[in-house]
Amino acid sequence: MAAKKKSTTKGNPKHLVLVESPSKAKTINKYLGKEYKVLATVGHVIDLPKSKLAVDKENDFTPEWSMIKGKGKVVTEIKKNLPDENHEVFLAMDPDREGEAIAYHVAAKLGLKSPKRIVFNEITKSAVTNSIESPREIDDGLVHSQFARRVLDRLVGYELSQVLWQKMWYGLSGGRVQSPALRLIVEREQEIDAFDPQEYWEIFSNFEGFRAQLSKIEGKKAIVSDSKTAKSIEKACVGEKIEVDEIKTRKVSKSPSAPFTTSTLQQAANNRLGLSASRTMQLAQQLYQQGHITYMRTDSTNLSKQALDQSRKFIKDVYGDKYLPKSPRIYSKKSKNAQEAHEAVRPTNFSMTQADISEMMTSAHAKLYEMIKSRTVASQMENKQSEQLSVVLKVDGNDGVSYSYRMGGEKVLFDGFRRAWGGIDSEDKTAQFSSLKEGDTFKVEKLELDQLFTKPPARFNEASLVKMLEKLGIGRPSTYASIISVVIARGYVLKEGKQLVPTDVGKAVCGLLVKSFTRLVDYDYTANIEKSFDKIASQELEYVPFMKQEYGVFDGERNEAMDKVDKAEVVILEKDTDEKCEKCDAQMHVKLGRYGKFYTCSTFPDCDGIKSIDGGEENMDFEKYKKPSECPKCKAQMKLKVGKNGQFWGCEKYPECKGIVGLLLNKSCDLCKKDLVERRSRWGKMFNGCSGYPDCNFIEGAKNRGKRKATTKKKTAKKKATSRKKTATKKAPKKTSKSKTAKSKK
Repeated sequence: MAAKKKSTTKGNPKHLVLVESPSKAKTINKYLGKEYKVLATVGHVIDLPKSKLAVDKENDFTPEWSMIKGKGKVVTEIKKNLPDENHEVFLAMDPDREGEAIAYHVAAKLGLKSPKRIVFNEITKSAVTNSIESPREIDDGLVHSQFARRVLDRLVGYELSQVLWQKMWYGLSGGRVQSPALRLIVEREQEIDAFDPQEYWEIFSNFEGFRAQLSKIEGKKAIVSDSKTAKSIEKACVGEKIEVDEIKTRKVSKSPSAPFTTSTLQQAANNRLGLSASRTMQLAQQLYQQGHITYMRTDSTNLSKQALDQSRKFIKDVYGDKYLPKSPRIYSKKSKNAQEAHEAVRPTNFSMTQADISEMMTSAHAKLYEMIKSRTVASQMENKQSEQLSVVLKVDGNDGVSYSYRMGGEKVLFDGFRRAWGGIDSEDKTAQFSSLKEGDTFKVEKLELDQLFTKPPARFNEASLVKMLEKLGIGRPSTYASIISVVIARGYVLKEGKQLVPTDVGKAVCGLLVKSFTRLVDYDYTANIEKSFDKIASQELEYVPFMKQEYGVFDGERNEAMDKVDKAEVVILEKDTDEKCEKCDAQMHVKLGRYGKFYTCSTFPDCDGIKSIDGGEENMDFEKYKKPSECPKCKAQMKLKVGKNGQFWGCEKYPECKGIVGLLLNKSCDLCKKDLVERRSRWGKMFNGCSGYPDCNFIEGAKNRGKRKATTKKKTAKKKATSRKKTATKKAPKKTSKSKTAKSKK
């Protein structure tokens, strides 16, 4: 306590509130009086150091926590503002396990004897003041649960990466949660590659302006799998009578979806707004910190009584009584391993509009806020009511076979919750059938025969992957975005449009993991680990026994992989090829190297024959690309080569000359008229940029790029020189003149 007294100054507040982010601190500060001061830790202040394993496996898996670089100033500033012994420090970190761990570390670092832990699901005046009035102690169960997650992830990630370095190459890495997610993406790609399209035909009859689809043949589901059958049906039906056999109408009532959880928010934001999971969470975090929405990391669909009252009042005032159910809707969460019973993601003030948010923040924040608000309001509105009409028609074919055709439509009777959530089609799709009566007959004028093929399962996009992760119980609401970001950042997955596509490296890594770390990438096992974390949180399971059990099995798998996995086999992507070795005429394999795929002789190391997978210049698409006329350094000829970033043109005199040129396109820059070249961004996205970069920064299709002037080397060099000069001037000690020095001596 002595250190505490020393740090106290006369102007210190009576009470100190600590949060993670400055923006959250600023918002909370508005709700508390002058007796309180709110400061931010700017995230974690303590963590496992990156430079080493930092877990003592021999001593009950004790983590070796250390101060995060740069956080010394933050802690010092907080210490200066600590109140005296008669007043309190409130730890107001986020209401989840990670927030609990941050609170624990901050309390320990500051030497607080009795800190008050406060939590709130929304940053509003009532929520903050209520939490101040009912503080609790730091929850050791939640803290130990977070420690178990952090330590297990460090052990698995650190030691799994070492296996990948030895069995593939340096720089690769693996993770406990990311590995099963990668497996999902790779296995979906394998399903697509192995998919065998099956032919089928859809047949439509046309008569008197109507169009009906063939649904049954002799009372059984119509399956037409070849053109011969389709042609025979056409021959049997055209010119024959088609009779209205049955007209049915039925009322359909559709209920609204529950308010957003983290998972459904990320899915909707990706599908509706085109936002990635990480971008969605970034925007939602900022909306939460500004007090506009409730906590965004949750798997609960529950709404508080206050939220229900506010939403019902909003519905009544804006849409009217007919859109308001007699009683509030209550939703139950049925996801695997649902936990952390926060509220759903919802607005804190239903009178706040999209325009208000746009004015205070950005249009991106406003769009996400409006979507959250619309979903919350819609969840408490009346059902959508519609009438569906179904018309069944029969044709007795001239081949003696009975054919059934079907057509129909829907008429919306009451838009209900769709009024708020959107997506309603007000057109009456049943009106065109109003003139039809059972027994009416027409003549089949013609048949449309459409040849189709079954399609493989769709690749995952971020929305569908998050949905699958939640379904399988992999990870938690706070981890979905980071899982996707990590597999992309590691180069295991690329985004092509919205689709997540595994790279060759991702496939090879996944293959090694599935073969040697079966338990680690098992979906049920990953979900069961989350259950264990829950048990630690509720103090049903202790940290040390859990760590000994889980690490013991993993360590056994790791040791076995180190001993038995053949490095040469891991990087072979394909064995059965038609390529022959030019040296010994043996079959060649497709092997993966650090810089891409290539053919290698199957008899290696007896024969070292290799060949480019792209087949050299003979397979180059010269309608799209152009070959450079000469080396930019020595004027020699250029050859097509493959490096870590793909194909490029290299000087034939390498290594004497190291001149290189990217894949030049048959397009020129709009600014400087030089050739455009294909490049890959740090996020793995391909783009066409000027080959004169950095003198010219033109990017094809990029907004506003065409209006920017190219930066010359001379200007760039001048700016750098000026910057260095200013830095040197600031750092240099002040010079004292000789005359002044002499006077001071006298």
